[in-house]
Amino acid sequence: MITRTRAIKLPAWAGKPVEAEAGGWPVVESFEPPEGACEVGLTDLSHVPKAVVSGTAVAGLGLSRPGQASWNGKALAGCQKPGQAIVFELAGAAEPHWQDASYTDVTDGLVLLGVWGPKSLEVMQRLVNPDLEPRTTEGPVFIATGCHGIRVQLVNFRGTAPGFVISCTRSHAQNLFDACVRAGSQFDLKVTGVKAFYNWLDGALPAGRA
Repeated sequence: MITRTRAIKLPAWAGKPVEAEAGGWPVVESFEPPEGACEVGLTDLSHVPKAVVSGTAVAGLGLSRPGQASWNGKALAGCQKPGQAIVFELAGAAEPHWQDASYTDVTDGLVLLGVWGPKSLEVMQRLVNPDLEPRTTEGPVFIATGCHGIRVQLVNFRGTAPGFVISCTRSHAQNLFDACVRAGSQFDLKVTGVKAFYNWLDGALPAGRA
């Protein structure tokens, strides 16, 4: 198994990370002392499998036009352009497992952050310009845009509680993470482990941990 390294340097004020291994990735499960409740949580989810999907397989994800997103209880998918989508396997296998030639693994090339909690929309609105709550669209929304000069892809879950994931190339990981921290500083943002994120996901999207 390949041993991978984290692309993001975590701030000391977050606490002492309690780590585990998943698919060769070091994953922060929680922090000591415990993070506790927060208005905004920021979680490194870069270990989850990610793939670009092309061709007819995109329709199988329930996507037909750019901007659409779907959630099936394990994988989050967003339509980038006609015939192309990106998939984040949030609650599925720990390692890439796609056999279909329509799927191109991009797990090592992208970082993925969860930004969630009651004030997460306000934080995201300080990071990107597009409308994150379009009234003409129901369900999850996918947006490809820029954030402080970084090309990002994000999904608004639009669950029962506010939350987003945002992705960029690994080379810009620290810049994106730091931008999220700055944008959330006035909302008492906390850097959390994956357990806190999945607790939020369970509440916002009850099928999230199938």
